Amino acid sequence: MRVPLLVSPVGAPPTSEWEPVETLVVSLHGGLIRCRQRFPVGTTLDIRMRSKQRSTRGRVVWTALGTSQAAFEVGFEFVDPPGFWEINVPANRQPDDVPISPPGKLSTV
Repeated sequence: MRVPLLVSPVGAPPTSEWEPVETLVVSLHGGLIRCRQRFPVGTTLDIRMRSKQRSTRGRVVWTALGTSQAAFEVGFEFVDPPGFWEINVPANRQPDDVPISPPGKLSTV
């Protein structure tokens, strides 16, 4: 799902330009964007939707050089409660009759 956004690191000078970006992936807990700036892991971003008056904050949790040398891919998690995307995300897609394995162990089902 592509969502047009504007992003800026929290604490940037008021005269700084917001970077226009689009999401590559959205989830209940955050998203993945492609941008020109490199935001180090741990950076908190102000995030705004371009088409609406909605904003939130996200913390960078992953970053990598994108497919283009002039772009970075940035994964972020929301600092604020979920709901920014205004989409319904299923709470649990795991069927009730399938056991969930503890971390590090494979299910034998």
